[in-house]
Amino acid sequence: MQGKIIKGIAGFYYVQTEDKLYECKAKGIFRNKKMKPLVGDNVEIDILDEEDQEGNITKIYERSNELIRPAVANVNQALIIFAAKNPKPNYNLLDRFLMMMEKQEVPVIVCFNKVDLAKEQDLTLLEKVYENCGHIVKFISVKEEEGIDEIRKLIHGKTTVLAGPSGVGKSSLMNLLQPEAQMEQKATARVATAAQEAAKEDLLNQK
Repeated sequence: MQGKIIKGIAGFYYVQTEDKLYECKAKGIFRNKKMKPLVGDNVEIDILDEEDQEGNITKIYERSNELIRPAVANVNQALIIFAAKNPKPNYNLLDRFLMMMEKQEVPVIVCFNKVDLAKEQDLTLLEKVYENCGHIVKFISVKEEEGIDEIRKLIHGKTTVLAGPSGVGKSSLMNLLQPEAQMEQKATARVATAAQEAAKEDLLNQK
């Protein structure tokens, strides 16, 4: 059965097939080849338990691209999410994200969540700065579910990597965009590092 890895946590890979999400492990053959499955990989899986939706990854198909930070493959664009307030945006980290994506020639959508907590003049400044850098800038409130439909339109038909620091609403946004992914919301997310800063990568594969 074929599918795409949409999330990887602690050696488990969550593979979205046409109609189900399977929790999988990679077979030892990949370790022997020093090849690690990446979020975004198109893979072949063997089903071990249909009821519990568990399986093994048996094949990784050829990648169209591969990013190092964040470690993902086969992406069309990146959705970088930061909070407009609480926590205050880490502009250094955001700029480093943008430079990494530009170097890897991946288009970026800059998304600021929690706009319901921010001042209008602050949002206007953010929009001006990052649009002048050539990026699409969007403002949303996951809590109020504002601006979500616009994000859906931007990712429709594309494979999009979702990245950003902890505490900005990535998991909550993912749940709104792809409820079937069944992401667990946590006060403290398990994260992968990107540019020596905390960041978590998930994949939005919109048909």
